[in-house]
Amino acid sequence: MGFALTHSTDDSYTRRVRPLSYSQISAYQTCPLFYRFQYIDKLPTKPRFYFSFGNTLHRCAQYFFKRKGQGPPTLEDFLEYYDRTWSSAGYFSRRQEAADKQTGREILTQFWELNSRDYRLPLATEKWFTVDIGGVPFRGYIDRVDISPTGGLNILDYKSGKRDISKGDVEESLQLSMYQIGAQGTWLLPVEKLSLYHLRSNTNVEVEARDESTIKEAEDTVTSVAQSIENEEFDPRLNPSCPCEFSEICPLFNPAADPSAPVP
Repeated sequence: MGFALTHSTDDSYTRRVRPLSYSQISAYQTCPLFYRFQYIDKLPTKPRFYFSFGNTLHRCAQYFFKRKGQGPPTLEDFLEYYDRTWSSAGYFSRRQEAADKQTGREILTQFWELNSRDYRLPLATEKWFTVDIGGVPFRGYIDRVDISPTGGLNILDYKSGKRDISKGDVEESLQLSMYQIGAQGTWLLPVEKLSLYHLRSNTNVEVEARDESTIKEAEDTVTSVAQSIENEEFDPRLNPSCPCEFSEICPLFNPAADPSAPVP
C-alpha cells in the first residue's frame, strides 16, 4: 500500500517515508531504474570530471560570501583558495585537467571582479532545510539567500554547465520552486525573487517568485514521485543520458538483465 498524500504531523509516520531531494526527484523522472540503482541499491558511481569542476566553482563561490564581519577576499586569496580546493577526480588526461583549471581561474577572476563591487553579505549560504510536503520529508540545499531592499528573500542557485541559462530555465525550474518552499518554511518571510547564476558566463537570470498554483504543482510532483517510489515502480526509461554506467544491468541494453532481482 502507498501512503496518504496529505500533510501529517505524526513524526513516526513521516519517518517511514523515504526522504527526497531535488536530485533524487530529477533522477527518478529521468529514469526510475537509474534512481533505484543509485539511491536504493546504492551502487557505486564513477567520478565525473565535470562534477569535480562544478563542485570546485561552487565551493569557491560560497567561500567568497562566507566572510562574517569582513569584506570580500583579495583576488590573490580567492585564487589560492581555488588552487587548494581543486579536485582532479574524474579527469582522464593531464591536458584536459590543466585546460579546465585555467578556465576555472578565468571564471573566478571575473566572478571576483563583478561581485566585489557593492559587496554585501547574504542572509545565508549553503543552507540546508527539511520541509514536510504531504507527509514526504523533502530536503534541500540552497546556495545563497539574500535579503531584498523590501525585507523579502531572494534565492540564488549556482550553475556551472556549458549551456547558457535562459529566463525560461529559471521560470520552469522545479528546483527553485522547492527552494522557495524551503526558504519560506525556514525564515517565515516571503520569497520575492528566484535566480540561477551561470558561473561560466557570470550572468544572473532572475524572475519573480512562484505563485500559489506553481507551488502546488511542485508539491504535487514531490508526492507523485514519492508515491511511485513507495509502489516500487522502477521501470527503465530511455533518455538523453543513455546508456548510463548501469547499462550492463539495464534490460534496455542487456536483454538478459533482470531489474527486479536484488543487486549484490
